[in-house]
Amino acid sequence: MKLQNKKTALVYAVDLLSKRGYSTQQLITKLKRKEYSAEEIQEAIERLINRHYLDDTDLCQRQYEAYLAEQRRSLKAIKYKLSEKGFSKEDISLAEENLDIDILDFEYNVCLRLLYSHYNLNTAEKLKCQAYLYRKGFNSSAIRLAIEDFFQK
Repeated sequence: MKLQNKKTALVYAVDLLSKRGYSTQQLITKLKRKEYSAEEIQEAIERLINRHYLDDTDLCQRQYEAYLAEQRRSLKAIKYKLSEKGFSKEDISLAEENLDIDILDFEYNVCLRLLYSHYNLNTAEKLKCQAYLYRKGFNSSAIRLAIEDFFQK
């Protein structure tokens, strides 16, 4: 039989949140791994939400902006990554709506950036470059434009 946790679920959750932001789902998963009871987890989550220590909408928005700033992922990949972290479709859609970006321009720039960082212009093959970007989830129009510009220079 495992010894009882010394910290309460609330204290452990606050300790986790002091280091970085977690979605509600991520925090629940971490608390379950520490074998806290469902009731204690639920109570801790409610208190954290009521005291505004846990706000999925705000965290999702900040994560979305951070992924955009990295310029390493397609919008499709960003949405997938956020859903993996436990954010709801509503929070992800709201984060997307709150940012006013030109989708084609953003994806084109990221595609071009990835092409220059992963391929040598002298040895690169168009089809391989195209396939790489498709696997990353980019828009086909952005891929086509980026491939054209990459191979024209």
